Amino acid sequence: MASPALTSCRLLQLPVELQLRVLEELKGKELCLIELVHPELRRLVSDSQYLYTDVHAKEFGRPIAGAKGLTAKAQYTQAYVQARVDNLERQRCVYNALKLRLEQLDELLGQADDVRELLGMPEMLMNEPSLVLSFVGDMEQDVMQERWDTSEDLLAAEEKVTALQGELEWLMARVPSSWCSTAPATPMAAVSTGCTIA
Repeated sequence: MASPALTSCRLLQLPVELQLRVLEELKGKELCLIELVHPELRRLVSDSQYLYTDVHAKEFGRPIAGAKGLTAKAQYTQAYVQARVDNLERQRCVYNALKLRLEQLDELLGQADDVRELLGMPEMLMNEPSLVLSFVGDMEQDVMQERWDTSEDLLAAEEKVTALQGELEWLMARVPSSWCSTAPATPMAAVSTGCTIA
């Protein structure tokens, strides 16, 4: 939290109206943290649910739906968790697309080997297949370069998925289960570790 007023607790010396004006500038995650570490501000934030309503609209571009029995904070938390679930799913799609492309490139390289083996047969050597071999060699170089790039992208995507999975597990362990009805009903496995969200 960047505000010196918050870190030095000078915020508590301001009139309540000014305290609220400062709190209105915070992100939802920061509001949650304020409630956690400042008992005096916890009461103020708790009594001012519009803070979460406003921050929900700012961060997610839509108003709180007004779910029955849930506070504005709980609904903000739902949206926050769901946004991370969606982000994880998008990253998994990227990972799967890269993995599929890598398999396709490996298949192309295998086909290049088949062509080279075919053209290397004694009966084919009389037909001067050097032009075809040259073409196959050029294609193979291009495919190998793309495969190298795709492999690096795949590793980066896997790291992102693992990091997002870890963040989501951390969140789910700290958020009341009744607040997370928007989270997936089925466990989500990490790409490489196979761990699940409970």
